[in-house]
Amino acid sequence: MFHKLQSFVLLGFLALSQPVGAADILVDGVPLPSDATVAAAMPGSAFQQWSGVWVGVRSNNLKTILLVESVSDGAAKVVYAIGDNHITGIQRRWLRLEGIASGRTLKVTGQGFLATYEMTDGGGLKARFEGADRVTRATMTKADFASLTKPDAVVAWTRGKSEFLQTDLIEDGKPVRLEAVVFRPPGAGPFPLAVINHGSTGRGRDPGRFTETSFEIDLADFLNDRGWIVAFPQRRGRGKSDGCYDEGLAENRARYTGDIGVALRGADRALSDIDAAISALRQRQDVASGPVLVGGISRGGVLAVAYAGLHPEQVVGVINFVGGWLGEGSPTAIIVNRSLFERGASYRRSTIWLYGQYDSFYSIAHSRENFAAFEKAGGQGKFFDFDMPLGQGHTLVGHPNLWSGPLHSYLSSLAAAEN
Repeated sequence: MFHKLQSFVLLGFLALSQPVGAADILVDGVPLPSDATVAAAMPGSAFQQWSGVWVGVRSNNLKTILLVESVSDGAAKVVYAIGDNHITGIQRRWLRLEGIASGRTLKVTGQGFLATYEMTDGGGLKARFEGADRVTRATMTKADFASLTKPDAVVAWTRGKSEFLQTDLIEDGKPVRLEAVVFRPPGAGPFPLAVINHGSTGRGRDPGRFTETSFEIDLADFLNDRGWIVAFPQRRGRGKSDGCYDEGLAENRARYTGDIGVALRGADRALSDIDAAISALRQRQDVASGPVLVGGISRGGVLAVAYAGLHPEQVVGVINFVGGWLGEGSPTAIIVNRSLFERGASYRRSTIWLYGQYDSFYSIAHSRENFAAFEKAGGQGKFFDFDMPLGQGHTLVGHPNLWSGPLHSYLSSLAAAEN
């Protein structure tokens, strides 16, 4: 999911947005105007609850801020801000926009854009962003403006908590800790565990992307709502994890290589990291005993399938979003991708494969051929492909309106099989 797309945020706001200036306030990479202020509280006013600032993360890990600068008789003036996002090619921006507050709802409009914020009982927001051919959502929490704008402020962007897993991995004689972002459902638990694995970093050309922590809000919310505790482990050298990132890079580390041996060794290293993360997560008091739901996006998808084949007794189900290891542009893609998917064929339970049309890495034809090879080797599952805008197929996980039905049915079938 690492190609640039024509985001509706860019298209809708290009004429209105302000480039980041030297005087802007940066909140963990998200800019706010230097003269931004929070609306004065209006005791007794029907709009008092809208005095404040909220933070959250949208699909594809896009950080966003809503700051209400004034609201009177329902007319609101707000600052809408977003951070950089390498997945979509979005550059950080802030905008001053107008909106209408009505009770527990605030609607903000821009050119070709509508944001609807619904106030929750706890003072947070459920946000929905509509524009062009895309709808995204975010759960946003209220923040203290003074604390938020302090230098080096630690921002709780999501419900997910970044934690370090102590593992048995050793690198250069030192123990390796792996970062994991954990989303807990309501209640004390213990909860069944879902482990969702991240993809690559595009072509591997930008080392700065290795340190980006990866998780998927829509998928976390979907699984939390169905009782799963969801963990997004970051493999070695990714996010804040210890160790060196070495998953199929060329010898000079300038990009990923199509060398079959190097690619497969990189996948083996990744599978070792996933196993180490799952072993550590199983030790948590809020994780129930029993097999784990394993899933992933892009490289994480093919790794989930392969992991299930290697550890069938530990896996209750497999979710593969747009999985593959090498893009079709590599002359060895068929060999490497098929080899890894066939490793999962020894997993005798059903799996679910979710792909989008117009994927710039994997065509539907290529992915269906991988699925056919998986089935021929003995694997079981269902393959779904969804219509997507041109060039956006690899971002399918950010479109829950498409996959939530089939995935709900799949999870229900797993529960029925366990009973």
